[in-house]
Amino acid sequence: MNVRDRLLAACATASVLLAAGCNYVKPVMYIDIANHSGRTMINIEVTHPTGIFGLPELRGEQLHQHMAPIGTPCKFSIAFEDQSGKKYAQNFEIGTKCPTEISFDIGEGMSITERQVRP
Repeated sequence: MNVRDRLLAACATASVLLAAGCNYVKPVMYIDIANHSGRTMINIEVTHPTGIFGLPELRGEQLHQHMAPIGTPCKFSIAFEDQSGKKYAQNFEIGTKCPTEISFDIGEGMSITERQVRP
């Protein structure tokens, strides 16, 4: 085997290793916020293990957000206001590991419930 063949074999091996490393997919968590209250929610802020995201308003619809579940324990807080300016906030402690998908449902009276869609 000459130098050219060895170099070609080394490049081919490196290419295979690089391609295999590129196929790694980080675990992702999905967060759903569903407004079933019949009222508009404004200034929505969701704090999760990797940061914060917000939304100016959410009417009778659903928000679907994804994030990498880094950090333990798995804690969330949701804060928002209704159209009259009344503030609502609630904290949720899910446990040591975040589920694959979680849903926060806002119902009658602007109550917030949490349910794990996929563990």
